[in-house]
Amino acid sequence: MQFDEPDWAALADQHQRERSRRKRMKAAGGVLAAVVAVGGITAVAAATSSPGEPKADPTVVVEATSAASQQPDTGGDPSPSALPSDSSSPSASPSASASGPASPSPSRGASKGPGKAPSSAPVSPAGPPDPLTVISSAATDTAPLTPAGVLPAATLQVNGKTWTRLADAQTATCYQATTGGLGNVLAAQGCRSLIRVTYTSGNSAVTVGIAVLDSKAQADAVIAAFTGQVQGLVPGGHTSYCTSASCQSTHASIGRYVYLTVSGTVNPGGTAADATATAAGPSFAATARDQLLARGRR
Repeated sequence: MQFDEPDWAALADQHQRERSRRKRMKAAGGVLAAVVAVGGITAVAAATSSPGEPKADPTVVVEATSAASQQPDTGGDPSPSALPSDSSSPSASPSASASGPASPSPSRGASKGPGKAPSSAPVSPAGPPDPLTVISSAATDTAPLTPAGVLPAATLQVNGKTWTRLADAQTATCYQATTGGLGNVLAAQGCRSLIRVTYTSGNSAVTVGIAVLDSKAQADAVIAAFTGQVQGLVPGGHTSYCTSASCQSTHASIGRYVYLTVSGTVNPGGTAADATATAAGPSFAATARDQLLARGRR
């Protein structure tokens, strides 16, 4: 049986045409992928542009290289990875943003009205009570009331002289330590007690008196009706001094207290005027006032 020999020339031409067709298909696929990429970028730029803003330049040049052009020509059928695919996406993205300026977003805690900022200042805690308020009522002025507690100094420097504590006492019956009608004024306002402390420098003597009442209103009432004076205090066996209204004296009030001074001499007779004691009286009164006010800070 005789076989016809194949037409080798015709087969070679056919094979060459098939290779050319495959190359054209690969090139067409690469161009199609580049077109899809450029179209996608242009659409994104157009979509993100704000109305009234300049449109992004659609002529963004993206250099795309088809996968087929990078594959070596083996002369066989193309592999699936070399064929164009509808799901392919460009690997490059435009570096410039085509969107307009973002509108400011409201920050949390911003004021709701013009010119009004939210208040964030902490509330300051209440400060210490006013000392004068404290000593204006027996309900708040609860520190111990004794001669040593009110006037504790053993010595005081007044007008360049040293004054030494000579005697102190606390009298529950206020009128017994006063003269010239002051006892009646104190009793009318419910005087609780009368504290006295005497300081001397040589023969000069000053007695500080403090009348204790329940309220500032009562102390003010004593000052309004004031008359007489506090009696000078000396230890037992000493010559009394300033037991009558002939000596220099001062009187004033602070809070629920009336503070007084009487100035004289402890020389025999005890009623003679003493310039040193008279000059020192106001300074002792100021010391008493300061000590009473300090009670309100304890």
